[in-house]
Amino acid sequence: MSTLDTLVSLAAIWVVACLTPGPNVLFFAATVLSSRRAAVLAAAAGILTGTAIWGLSGLLGLFWLFEAVPMLALAVKIAGAAYLAYIGFRIIRQNWRAAPLAAIDGAVRPRRDISPRRAFVTGLLTNLSNPKSLVFVTSLFAVTHLARKPLAVGLAGVGLMLAISTLYYVLCAVLLTAAPSATNGPLGRYVSIGVGALMMAFGVRMGLDR
Repeated sequence: MSTLDTLVSLAAIWVVACLTPGPNVLFFAATVLSSRRAAVLAAAAGILTGTAIWGLSGLLGLFWLFEAVPMLALAVKIAGAAYLAYIGFRIIRQNWRAAPLAAIDGAVRPRRDISPRRAFVTGLLTNLSNPKSLVFVTSLFAVTHLARKPLAVGLAGVGLMLAISTLYYVLCAVLLTAAPSATNGPLGRYVSIGVGALMMAFGVRMGLDR
């Protein structure tokens, strides 16, 4: 398989992976619905940093660490499940009571402050909370034969993943902010509460998954 074919295959599979709903996009959506642009950018940066870490880990073959120490994978899974459930609970708690309306980046929406630093850390940890991401990335590199290519090609593949993910989150932010009826007033609160409930469900499911 040529280098171009490898990168095209990688891009196609990664697009599908991005379009599959998960904790990353749920947290990002909750941030877009309630926070200022600086926090939204920080949340995206945190998620993308996690993607880079998983990509480089898969490229360097670090999956062997989980195979060599199964208890480590179990500990990461349990901690990640608990963290996702906690983030979901916190989102629900923040939105349960009516928040004061504020002008957020040109739109009037309920304001539930989250600092850019906290948004970055939460986005990063949300992405890193699922050890199956490393399994997926490792499998992706194996299927597309990226792991057999020179390191420069592998790094280009990771860069392509980041570029696609960045475009995806930009589009998500544009679509969410373009629908003020879904983000203003009580409806915005209900949407955020639903996002929190889904985050908790992801955490419970991951914790029970064998």
